[in-house]
Amino acid sequence: MGELLVQLRLLEFGIQASCPLKDTGNDLIAIKGEKIKLIQVKTNGGRIKKERIFHILAHVALKYDKKGGLSLDETRIHMTDMTTGTRKPLTREWVCEIWNP
Repeated sequence: MGELLVQLRLLEFGIQASCPLKDTGNDLIAIKGEKIKLIQVKTNGGRIKKERIFHILAHVALKYDKKGGLSLDETRIHMTDMTTGTRKPLTREWVCEIWNP
């Protein structure tokens, strides 16, 4: 679910992202223009394997309502730029900063 939410939000910001056809150790491959970023998505605190190589770590905190249904309005996504270690909420401005340093 987290991968789909990140993929959808990136698309909203003009970035194409898809799952690799083969397990490459990354959850998404994102493209904007000629720039490619490898993304690892962790939903609700999943663990990261140290041998994985990726440019961006996306943290997805799913929120559910009292009936157990997913509340998209309450779900939060943060992205960490692994080159700088900076973690911020996923916004259009942050995506532009990551893709156009």
